[in-house]
Amino acid sequence: MAAFPSNEEDANLMMAASQAHIPTDKATSKSADSTSNSNTDALARSNLLRLETTELIKEATLHLHPNGNDSSIHYEAKWAPSVRGYVSNLSSVLGALDKCMLSPDVCLISSSSASGGGVKEKGMEQLNGGGGVESTKYRVPLQSDKFLKSLPGGSTTTTATTPWTFPFSGKVKIVPIGSYAHIGNAGLTNRHANGNVVPTLDLAVLVKGGDGDDDAFVSGKDYLNHRYTDKQNILAVHIAKQLSHKKHRSQIGSVHLTRMFGDSRKVALLLTPPTIENDDKKKGKDKKKKRMRSDTNDTDGGKKTKNKLRFHVRLIFGVEQEQQSQDNSNHHQNDDDSMDTEGSYGNFNDTQSFQSWIPISRLFPNRSNNRGAVKLSSTESTDVQHRPTPHYNNALSESLHLESTTNLISDTISNIFFGSNAVATPTTTFHETLLLIKIWALQRGLLRGHDSFTTTTIALILVYLYRTKTIGKRMGSVQAFTTFMKFWSEADWLGEDNATAAATVSSGSTPSISAGQLLARKMKRKSAFVIPADGKNESQTVAQCPQARHYREDIRGSSNDDENVPMTLLDCYKQCFTTASSSSSSIPNDCSSDSPILLDPTMTINYLARLSPSFVRESRAEAYAALRCIHGQERDGGLGSSGSGGAFRKLFLETNRFWTRYDAYVRIPLSVVPKMVSQRGGKKVDRVWGFDVEDLGYDESVCRSVVDVLHRALGDRITAVRLFTSGNGDIRKDGTSSNQSVENVGTKAIEDSDQSYNIPVRGTGSPPSTSSCGFMAEPGGRSPEPPVRPLNHDEPCLVVGLRIDPNASRRVVDRGPPAEDVEGSNAFVALWGDIAQLRRFQDGAIVRAVVWNLASPKNSIVVKTPQFSSMDRSMGGIVEKVVQHIVKLHFTESKLVKKGKAKQVSFELRNMVGLVDGVSSSSKPSPLSDSFSLHKNVMSAFDSLAEFLRQNSVAVIDNSLGTDKKSSKLGLPLKIDEVEPLSPSLRYSSLFPPVPHPLLGGTDLGTDKRKVSGAVEGSPVLIQIRFEGSSKWPSSLSAMGAAKCAMLIQLADGIEKLKQNENLDEFDGPIDVTPTYLDIGYRGYSWRIIVRADQELRMLKSLSNPTHEAKSLRLSLINRHVRGSMHHSLIHAVHTRHPSSSLVSRLAHRWVAAHMLSDMIPQEAIELIVAKIYAESQEGAVSKIQSMGMPPSTVAAGFFRFLQVLSTHDWANEPLIVDPQSHITAHDRGLIMSQFNSIRGPDVNKGPAMYIISPADYDGVEEMTGSKVVGDGSAELVDTTGSLERVWSPTYTSKFPERVVLHRASALAKCSLDHLTSCIVNGSSGSSWVAAFQESAASLTSYSALLRVDSPFVTDTGCCSTNADSFIGASKQDSNSEVTSPFERSLLKRYSG
Repeated sequence: MAAFPSNEEDANLMMAASQAHIPTDKATSKSADSTSNSNTDALARSNLLRLETTELIKEATLHLHPNGNDSSIHYEAKWAPSVRGYVSNLSSVLGALDKCMLSPDVCLISSSSASGGGVKEKGMEQLNGGGGVESTKYRVPLQSDKFLKSLPGGSTTTTATTPWTFPFSGKVKIVPIGSYAHIGNAGLTNRHANGNVVPTLDLAVLVKGGDGDDDAFVSGKDYLNHRYTDKQNILAVHIAKQLSHKKHRSQIGSVHLTRMFGDSRKVALLLTPPTIENDDKKKGKDKKKKRMRSDTNDTDGGKKTKNKLRFHVRLIFGVEQEQQSQDNSNHHQNDDDSMDTEGSYGNFNDTQSFQSWIPISRLFPNRSNNRGAVKLSSTESTDVQHRPTPHYNNALSESLHLESTTNLISDTISNIFFGSNAVATPTTTFHETLLLIKIWALQRGLLRGHDSFTTTTIALILVYLYRTKTIGKRMGSVQAFTTFMKFWSEADWLGEDNATAAATVSSGSTPSISAGQLLARKMKRKSAFVIPADGKNESQTVAQCPQARHYREDIRGSSNDDENVPMTLLDCYKQCFTTASSSSSSIPNDCSSDSPILLDPTMTINYLARLSPSFVRESRAEAYAALRCIHGQERDGGLGSSGSGGAFRKLFLETNRFWTRYDAYVRIPLSVVPKMVSQRGGKKVDRVWGFDVEDLGYDESVCRSVVDVLHRALGDRITAVRLFTSGNGDIRKDGTSSNQSVENVGTKAIEDSDQSYNIPVRGTGSPPSTSSCGFMAEPGGRSPEPPVRPLNHDEPCLVVGLRIDPNASRRVVDRGPPAEDVEGSNAFVALWGDIAQLRRFQDGAIVRAVVWNLASPKNSIVVKTPQFSSMDRSMGGIVEKVVQHIVKLHFTESKLVKKGKAKQVSFELRNMVGLVDGVSSSSKPSPLSDSFSLHKNVMSAFDSLAEFLRQNSVAVIDNSLGTDKKSSKLGLPLKIDEVEPLSPSLRYSSLFPPVPHPLLGGTDLGTDKRKVSGAVEGSPVLIQIRFEGSSKWPSSLSAMGAAKCAMLIQLADGIEKLKQNENLDEFDGPIDVTPTYLDIGYRGYSWRIIVRADQELRMLKSLSNPTHEAKSLRLSLINRHVRGSMHHSLIHAVHTRHPSSSLVSRLAHRWVAAHMLSDMIPQEAIELIVAKIYAESQEGAVSKIQSMGMPPSTVAAGFFRFLQVLSTHDWANEPLIVDPQSHITAHDRGLIMSQFNSIRGPDVNKGPAMYIISPADYDGVEEMTGSKVVGDGSAELVDTTGSLERVWSPTYTSKFPERVVLHRASALAKCSLDHLTSCIVNGSSGSSWVAAFQESAASLTSYSALLRVDSPFVTDTGCCSTNADSFIGASKQDSNSEVTSPFERSLLKRYSG
């Protein structure tokens, strides 16, 4: 596929050799073998990845030559002629546009209050909400000063309203741009590689600009105050009406208004070709005649057929860019700035000529071109009184560079790969690399939408890498892909890798840096790149750039003596695209204009200006994770993956978009957000956000400000915050999004997973929500719009995803700066409001601080939602409280807060925790409400019982038995060395932890002993005891069993004697002894004690010719005593280290039981799957970039990952290796894979269905020294046999679940995951999530027989599989009752019997 041969194998060998460690003299041979194996593995991994990517490229490449050259016919798509025919028809229609006068009335939807009288068009009733709109609404946003003055009352100087009209000559230029126009269609992919959405072909609709030209559409000062964007939007609506006319509908199809590059201020047109065509595919002699009849008369008898939709066409509007020499350049004086001259570049040192109707100095990023509707006086001829508008200026440059950007990419491909004498081939390494990056970004929601990559921006980054020779033309596509990831992840695009270290708030420190100092540090460290011009390197391009030269001349001629004015254009870009944004609440920042910088050779456009800081952080983290995956630094290819092809699958096949990336999701309603903050009129507003409205626009300002303010407030409690944007939704393999049925695919072409804004022009397509259609005439009269189209008729809102740091999220104090830092103190108070109060700390400092674990004051605006007892472990600490406070304080109208009508915000699916935890926010919380405390109580009782058994089994001198005779208080002949826990309730895993029973020595819970149940619900707490080593144990198996039973009988007798002599109140209830265990009651719990005799295991192992029964007994004893203890230690360590893991394990157990699989899937298997989720996270990775592999911090996120592993892991072809402490070596992993493949057989249908391996699942584990090794990072495994060829096999899943059960569980997990995802996507109203924990009527039909039990025989009907209890609140019958959860009610029923 590549134009040149690849040296990828040699490069990988060299890389592997360079990374090899020099062996020491002590282990030279072993290290050399290890290095050789590492090199071999690296080469094999590289070759496999190269082969897989080659096949992917073949399947994904799409060629559609715009001109249809003869040489392109053999490799382009078969339906390419239909594309050229459609573009030809479109060009004919646009070429026949009539000359006319345009005005804002072209965009009117309703004009009941507008002058001039607009007409409501047919098909537009749905845009008005059906009931008529009293205020004027427009199809597109119009906000220029000229438009506002044309409104009634908009002019302050005249009494009459002056209509705003401008001429349109009818002449436009149609130019292919983007991937469709690149050489070889670089970046163009088919539907399967495009997120199951048909490809979109871009065409630029260019108008002329400049003074003195009758055909000029824009001229003069149209670049000021949104005049150009308003003209462009009005023209777009005018052309949309013409294209959607009935006479063109059969050729053009449907027309929709959409957003250009996700910018709500700029409109583009999305055209969907007609899919109904005449049936001319019949073969025969009359085929040609039939075609002629259908061409001449479409309605005359011909049968029509519905063809498959192949493509969309998007019309992007811009200004035609002309080139001319410097001699012919036309200079004139600008009235607004004496230094401004018309944009004209000559042939200065072979730099590409550039001419613009906008004065070139107005394109400097520090210029203010959007100053509002107030007319400037003569004294305001400079930009000193106004904030710079770099993003607005860059948006103007975008319209000028539509054609030149495409030419820049095509010229790079041609010059590097083809030259002047070479023949163009279909693809090059550039094409292949761009395709791989596009698929990688698309799978992660980083492409094709608002605030994300576009195919063009990725291609431009590759252009920079190729022109700077960072990527060589002889590199393979995988090498180039790796270089791109390295470049994107290592470049300090925001200048915050080290600059914000001093500004990060931690538990015991405060930042000692001002906003100015932070800004200076970020500017100094921020990376800014310029694409080199042809024949020059980057520094030469910057030095010889006419725009940079003109900026230097402008600075020299300026009378401004400000020391902060940058002296070079590149520094000017750094200053204007950098703010003091940080994760500190003590550093003020009222704007969010941070963006990465990549300039074109003319230095007039920043190609990455639309990327927000949150996107840059997320994409860099993903690129860093991709590098680790390519270099084999991941232990597995991903969750549930351990095969050799895991890298390819994780990079290009696995989807990890917005709805699966974060721990918590918050919906912020936009209807309550304060109205537009504007600089117009000089009105000063006291807010911590919104002063970049003129630069970013109202909608984008709100989006970025929400992220920035939350980032400041949450600080190190979170590692990532990101808005849900178009292009980041849920993509399904069947081509549908989570809210779209399969039947809609193809018929509703616009309805794809991007949720982009697509408004029909003449009533075609699905009706959009009323709130998202129409723009108020006054910009300040509307609420901001979200970056995605609301689903159905939902209220517009911003969805924020938060990735929470489980360690820092529970910090309850936010400490302000020192008192002498006035700027920081004011910023701290402005951010937190009245809850920032003066407090004295132990170090003597008196500073303002926010304390979150105190009772809320009367004037607090924190919304009181049901608080769960284990909220700091299940809901990410206090993050939800902080978010609620910030949204109420800064993004809610104050009058709504005062009236108590403000809408609350909370985490999505938060009430799902109610199935495993109780509510603590009530005035009198129940003792059964805290599941964590219930587990701690039984663990405390276990510690007490273990101490009692150990102390009272120690032999002491008893003179009653004779001189120097020893005996223990319990009468045991041997001392108890260890008491080991085995029960799930002793590792935080019990779904319903045991409650102390008053008849077993437990404390009174406020109930009469005579009214409590006489039975204990649930299994006894299982523990095992180990006696000290002795030669007195019998040597036969039957005698060994009798000896263990005798030990239990003696232990029971000893406890009974101590109860009589020492009055032990902790022991209560009956004591039962069986041949294998002892049941006792202690501190209210029922305990079951078994004996572990290591001598018995050694005896069984020493048998020379063991029988089948002996082998079975030995395996049973090892699994129960040895592996059971090791499994308990492993799970307990995971649950202790990760606070939310125990709740996830219990919720997963509840889900399995709800689907009637509790007896078919062992609980230990569920615990191991959850441990896999937390163990494989790359927590604590040493990198300046946050890790994407952080463990989940909330129960909802952890439960999502459990369902994901259960439903997506390839159980038939791969084992699931669970190794939290890295006890399993690479050699052992190889053994596990080879033994697994041997067991599975060639048909992959043998062996255990669920193949889960943990560190204790090898033969000979009973010889391990110590009893508490697994889960303790300081412990070591000792291989006493010296054998390295261990035999690994599953312990808990060797027989269960069966294959049919596993298939059903995987299918149910996928359905539950889809349903819960849709609950988040659509907003989890009420308890809609509970369907994931219930069996539907359709699901019950899968069974052959059903046994129904009457409810009076069921202790807890709330756990029913068909009608589960999910209500969280007070009883409706009793108004004085407390708020309870399903967990509390179920536990109370079990306790009461």
